[in-house]
Amino acid sequence: MGLSDRDYTHSDYADDDDLYSKRRRPRRKNGRSIVLILIAVNFALWLANGLLFENNALTNLLLLQKEYFANPTGWYRYLTYGFVHDYGNIWHIVFNMFGLLMFGYGMMLGIGPGGFGFVRGENVEGRLGKLEFFAFYCLTIILGGVAFALMNFNAEHAGVLGASGGVCGVIILYAWLYPRKTLLLYGILPLPMWAIGVLIVVVDAMGASGNLGGQIAYSVHLVGAACGTAYYFLFIRQGLKLTGWMETASVAPAKRERSQRKFQVHIHTPDEGPSVPEDEFGRRLDDILKRYGEVGESGLTDEEREFLKQASKKFAEKHRK
Repeated sequence: MGLSDRDYTHSDYADDDDLYSKRRRPRRKNGRSIVLILIAVNFALWLANGLLFENNALTNLLLLQKEYFANPTGWYRYLTYGFVHDYGNIWHIVFNMFGLLMFGYGMMLGIGPGGFGFVRGENVEGRLGKLEFFAFYCLTIILGGVAFALMNFNAEHAGVLGASGGVCGVIILYAWLYPRKTLLLYGILPLPMWAIGVLIVVVDAMGASGNLGGQIAYSVHLVGAACGTAYYFLFIRQGLKLTGWMETASVAPAKRERSQRKFQVHIHTPDEGPSVPEDEFGRRLDDILKRYGEVGESGLTDEEREFLKQASKKFAEKHRK
């Protein structure tokens, strides 16, 4: 397919220099939200444990406890503990899943002309993409479990269950992505998201130091917050992805095919945009626009942003002729 066949080369699409403005964002692929699937799995396991098993047998099979910290047969528990909750306390799962729904899926309580109501807004899954979000969420849970095991290795009795570590990672990542987003704390006090993030970390730090008491794994929450922060700076700000190796593997055959093509010489001037053949240029542009739709502008590298600017100028000049 040549450049002239693509929608974004038409005059109603490329009429200015901002090729990646909001109204030109590529449409995301249809499909179920991974956040909604995670919520469904958590509730299904919670209900199954209470209705189909006796004495919390299912939860005991999946939670992370001391006897399995160094037991190879319990390796899976470092992940599965994040998908089971206390059946005797419904608020344990409700608050965790509500947090995941708000910040992972973007279902917020909004105030508008029609009054109060739940509306869909910015969300972490939309910024990362389904597969990348799932990888980040699961890795955060695993690291939280590993940290808990190391800190409680010599304890007489220790165990952890619940999604709060992974949810905390999602919330803190949301705070980095949308720091100026204003939310109503407890539905009353309006605060910017960065302040809510700081408040969460401070409370968890106090709890981890033993000042709050209770049967809450504050240390796992802090690991989640650290994962959200590290992911933002080491991956999003650098234009990297945990699942990037999958994309690299999928494009390798195409790269090998292109490397076998005959060498072509193209004479161009600096104002003509990227110095690549038309089909190569089109494929590169498609890849960048796809990535932009998954990670947003902040997730692009400097080279990718510059490529989009050059492409925008090229299309604008073409339609002015």
